Amino acid sequence: MAISSGKYFSEVAAGRVLIGSTAAAGVAAPITTGTAVTFGLWNTSTTHYAVPLWLNIGYTSGTIALGTWAIANQYCGFTLATAAPLSAFTDGTPKNALLGKGNASVMRFTPSAATLTAGGTGAMFLPAGKASATAALGEINAFSWQFDGAIIVPPGQLIFVAASVAQTGVYSMSMAWSEVLI
Repeated sequence: MAISSGKYFSEVAAGRVLIGSTAAAGVAAPITTGTAVTFGLWNTSTTHYAVPLWLNIGYTSGTIALGTWAIANQYCGFTLATAAPLSAFTDGTPKNALLGKGNASVMRFTPSAATLTAGGTGAMFLPAGKASATAALGEINAFSWQFDGAIIVPPGQLIFVAASVAQTGVYSMSMAWSEVLI
């Protein structure tokens, strides 16, 4: 198919692209080493990789903490339990990008809350942040990041949106990923 169809056309048409979003009210992002995950993807499949495609973040409300956006990760295995690396997980339902069709996700996505028993690790810092603690004076009201194959989430890994400092501002977020057989 020609590039005019878009760079993700083949993956979307095959029903392998999922989109996870927060509620419209948004969430506050933790610091990369935090334990309170507010927006993340946990690869609980033993047969698929998650390949993040893009991330959109938009300011919703609240007091902004200065810093930059990041993707953090933690190996969590496949078990959710009190003594496990991941002790709580609020599941959300991602939407297949092939609207009304496509595969259900084989991963677990949280649009709001999960708890790590030990803090995450910064995997990559993104080239955008908060330039001012006042939204009108430099807040990036809309930020979009294209991963372009920069990371792959293998089985057992959790990735989550974080920041270089814990955010007190609230942000609406959406992320798309492709689920690819290993």
